[in-house]
Order: sequence, then C-alpha cells, then structure tokens
Amino acid sequence: MDPYNPDCPKLPWMVEFFKSEDGEVLNNQLEAAFASTALSHLSSLSMKSKASVFRASQLVCTLPLNATCHTIEELMSLGMSVARITVPGNQKDKILEMIAKVRVLTERFSKKIGRIYPLALAIDVRGPEIRIGKLEKNRDSLYLPKGKLTALTSDEAYEEFVNEDMIFVDYQKLSEIIQPGDKVLIDYGALHLSAIEVAESIVKCIVEKAGTLIGRSSVIIPNAPVDLPVISSEDMDILKLAIDNHIDYIVVSGIYSKENISDIKRLVGGVDTLQILTKIENSMAVDNINEIIDESDGVCIDCERLLFDIPKEKVFLVQKSILAKCNLKGIPVICSTNIADVTTLSKSEVCDIANCIIDGADGLLINQSVCTKEIVKEVSVICKEAEPAVYQRQIFNELIYNIPTPNESIYSLCISAVEASLKTSAAAIICLTTSGRTAKLISRFKPRCPLIVITRYPRVARLLRLYKSIDPIIYLKAFSGNYDHDLEDRVQLGITYGKLMGYIKMGDSLVTVTGSRPEAGIPNSMKILYASDYDTLLNKIRY
Repeated sequence: MDPYNPDCPKLPWMVEFFKSEDGEVLNNQLEAAFASTALSHLSSLSMKSKASVFRASQLVCTLPLNATCHTIEELMSLGMSVARITVPGNQKDKILEMIAKVRVLTERFSKKIGRIYPLALAIDVRGPEIRIGKLEKNRDSLYLPKGKLTALTSDEAYEEFVNEDMIFVDYQKLSEIIQPGDKVLIDYGALHLSAIEVAESIVKCIVEKAGTLIGRSSVIIPNAPVDLPVISSEDMDILKLAIDNHIDYIVVSGIYSKENISDIKRLVGGVDTLQILTKIENSMAVDNINEIIDESDGVCIDCERLLFDIPKEKVFLVQKSILAKCNLKGIPVICSTNIADVTTLSKSEVCDIANCIIDGADGLLINQSVCTKEIVKEVSVICKEAEPAVYQRQIFNELIYNIPTPNESIYSLCISAVEASLKTSAAAIICLTTSGRTAKLISRFKPRCPLIVITRYPRVARLLRLYKSIDPIIYLKAFSGNYDHDLEDRVQLGITYGKLMGYIKMGDSLVTVTGSRPEAGIPNSMKILYASDYDTLLNKIRY
C-alpha cells in the first residue's frame, strides 16, 4: 500500500516536524528553549522562528462602560479570558446592567462558535480610599499651578466647598499621619502636593506638580499608615452583588496584609467559588508579599500605582520578585499594562509586555481606556512571540526542584506529563478534570504546548481562565454508564477541538492525563498518543 495514499492516515514517523517546504527549521524557538546555558539560550533566539498559533497567556480585559455589543464580541473572538467590570462610584445598577449584557453576549457568541465559551467575570472591590470633597459652586474642575500654596483639611464644614485654597479630605486622622515634607497625590498622581506645615486639622501644602482638581478625586499618601477598614459598607454591597450574581473573581485593591484578605473571606461566608485576585499597589503589600500570596487565589501587580509608593527605579525589581514568588507557589499572577495610545503600542510598551511574559506572568490586565480590538490584537501577537522565548530548560528544572519530596502522587503525574510533552514536542496536553486541581498543577510547571482541559462543570472552566496555557472545554454529554467509553469520547473531543483550533495536526504527539477507573479519585494515568488523520466525533458530541 502506498504510505502516502490520502485514504490512509500517515503514521507519525512519516511526518516531518518543524520544517518548511525549503527545509528551514521554524520551530517555535525550540533550540533556544533547551540551550545548555543562559547565554546560549539568548544567542539562539531567532527572528525567523514562527510563533505558535496558540496564545498561552490569559488576557483580563477591563470593559469600557460604553462598550458596544460588537466590541465585546470582538474581544471574545480575540480570546478574552476574563471580563473585568469596574464602574466609577460602584454604581450597582450599571454593574448589574454590564453583567447581564456580557452574559447575553457570551451566550450568543457560544451559539455562533458552536460551543460554550467559558468567559470568567471579575468585579473590582475598591478597598480603603481617601477622597476630597465636592468643588464649591458646583464647578467641574479647578486648576492648581506649580508653586501655589494651598491647604488640606478634615473639617467637614468644607466638604462641599473645596476651592484653590482649602481642600477637604474625608480622613479624620489626616493631620496625624502627615509630616512636613510628605507627598500627597491627588487623582492617582495627576496633582502632586508637598506638606510644609501641620497645624491641628489643617495641613499646609505647596503644589509640586500642576494639575486639575476634580471633585471626589482620590487621595494617596505614600508610605503613610492609613487606618481604614479594608471593606467599606459600599464594598460590602459589591461583595453581596458578586455572590448573588455568581461572579468568578473579585479584584481587591488597598490590601496591606494577609489579615485583610482573611477579613474578606470571612465576609463572603466561605464562598469557595468566589476567587480573590489581590492587587499589589503599595509598599506595605510588597513588604508582606509572601503571606499575601499564601492567602490569595491570585495576584495582580499594578506597577503604575506602585510608582507612587516606591522609588521608580525599584519597581522592576519588585515586579520580577513577585512574579518569581507566585511561580514558585503555583499562584496565578497577572501584570497590569500601561498603554497610552488606543491605536498602537510603542517600543517601550512592547518590551514591557514581552518581559512580563518571559518573567513568568500568567496573563495581562488591559485597562479600560485602551481595551479595544486593535490593542488586544497587538498584545496577543506580542504574547505569542514572547512565550517561546522563555528559557524552558531552566524554568522547568527550577520549578520541579522546589517541589518537596515526598509529595502527593498527583504532583509526580503532572510533572511527568509536562516533561513528556517537552521531550516529545507534543502539540498539546489533554487533561480531564472535575475540580480543576490537576489542570492547575500541570499549568504550574509551565508546559510549552496548549493544555486542553475538559470538564463537565462550567464554573470550573471559568475559574481556570487565569492559569497560563489552559484552554478549557465544557463537555455537555451526559455520562453513558460506561466509564471507558466516556473517557475515550472526552479525550477524542480534546483532539478534535485542537485540530479545529489549529493546535493539532495529523501525526502530532499528544499527552493525556486521565483517571484509569471511576474509583481512582484523582487522575493516575498518563499516555502518549498520536493524532490520526480522521475525526469521528464532529457529529457525535456536543460541546
């Protein structure tokens, strides 16, 4: 029989991997990824190496309040992992309206693509905030020039009469925490003041950076021990809304220690499905980062906000350190992006995004003002180019080295699956899971290929959307009563899905992680398969 007869599937050894028609190796930076030294790794990076079709990094998109249905669908088509909803003033009506809008569009998009799109939802919880009062005479704004003398006061008589000379601040202990020479930042650094004298409830200041003063703007006092409850009554309403509407993640600002996170967990009443994504945005959080990581379900590094609290030349050190700590703990970590132009990315922004990915970020947070189709598409392309540039040999060896021995058998299985995928240049790892724990552990060891996760639980699929490399599928077919047939159907669904998405081609090696029998309790079986030329499940299984 002719081995190249189109009616006969090609066997794995008949397929030439990683080569183009002219014989040039275009191998997803394979040579660099497994170089013997760090310098060899860097010197082996090739501009000609083609990026993967699959984007392993997750994207948390902050939806603009005026986002149209078409825009949101475009973001989903570009692979938006988590839709973050933030509304000025925490207006519940607008939040509920946005939640309903996103869910209707997700359902419509799911019908369009023929499967359930597992889009996770996140809501911001602002945490402790200090704000100024309202401007006098209902003015919209005031301009304060550099060098102007002004004053801050906690006297409530000025709450609705803020002017150029007297600015009300809604923190009664203001004069206790500010010393002459301290900085005061208004509206997230749009206006800089410097304290020159403190007298009772009044703090005299000089304007160091000119800016526009807007009513109810935020006030930041870097490195000051602000004594405020982590969760205000307004935030409690948002937490209740998140629980009632089955939101997947809450993004919490203003965290200083693990006690703050424990308080939030106690307030939500042990709702395990509501995950806490902690924003690191002040120096006290950086000082307590180890215990915060232990208590959090995920971490978001806000470098722009950190610039106000720590010297700017130290920020990159803090980011690299937190990324490494989260990688060692197996906690998903997201980096916020600072993109200025809504149409394109500058060279410094491209480098910043790429370095975040190379340093170990699971994903990126795109801010509301620049969350457009053009920007998300460019960020996605940069991620695909940066992911293969990771020094895989080093990162994998160090991650497994830090796993204590002895440990649970599932760790050995997950490490073996990732190592097998690296040794065989597998096109994908296919994992069957109920709780999502196995998928999280495999993701922890940073596979280079897609991790196609199949689960029957939509909630589990959505909660996996912060973990690098994971592409979850929701399996809808009811259990037939025959475990072996059910297992085979789910694995074949993962292979078929990979082919449809362009991750898998005929002859590619695949690694599967499954349970050998229903009573196993946890996955205990790993196999290496080869993708065939045929698909038998397209008309048989709905997903």
